[in-house]
Amino acid sequence: MVLDTIIDKWFSTQDQKVTWAISLAFLIIFPIYFANMAAFLPDGSVIGADIAGEWEVSFEETDEVRGEFSDMMGDGDIEEFDFSYTDTSKNLAYLEIVTSHQETNEGGPGPAPSPWQNQCDTVSIDVMLSGISGFEEGETVSSSTSDCGEQVLTILLIDGYNGTTYETEGKRSDVLAANSDNGSGRGDWQFEITLDVNTGGPPGPTGNRDNGEEVTVTWRLVSAEVKLKAVVDTGL
Repeated sequence: MVLDTIIDKWFSTQDQKVTWAISLAFLIIFPIYFANMAAFLPDGSVIGADIAGEWEVSFEETDEVRGEFSDMMGDGDIEEFDFSYTDTSKNLAYLEIVTSHQETNEGGPGPAPSPWQNQCDTVSIDVMLSGISGFEEGETVSSSTSDCGEQVLTILLIDGYNGTTYETEGKRSDVLAANSDNGSGRGDWQFEITLDVNTGGPPGPTGNRDNGEEVTVTWRLVSAEVKLKAVVDTGL
């Protein structure tokens, strides 16, 4: 009897019936909306809730540290470089070191072109990672090339990172975690560049009298901001 009275009171007027109808609609629609909210957001919007769905993942890269060196190096010369990075607010993606040199210092008999032009010198890179978070004590990464031209050494700080846009499914937090540096890359970076001259040919005046090359080294520590965009299925 009391329940009937309450129901009669709540639905006694047209306005009350409309109010309850609207409230019921919100109760049904809101859970559906929040479950699929990513599909309704404009490009680049940030979703606070940990929503599962299909995502387009892209990256915005920024050079956090840059350096450059260019100088004449002789046989066996070693150039040492270092820098520190401690900022934990950025998501570090990789360290890239590039070396380049041209074989312009070859010698030979007479004014004719040297027969040793293709006797390329060897440039080596050694990166000591003991002071860097995310790496083992005593760990070193090395690279060398005896090809004339450019050499690129990349040390990834996000597993599998290549900077290309891709699509994936899952929770937003899981996608972000898969593209996180997990604190790697902080500390004191140290690396060395070594030149080993390839004299080539026999000794003496008819041989290659190469005494070194001008070597250029550039390096950059790069961060990557992860951009998530909900993928909307427009197919019927």
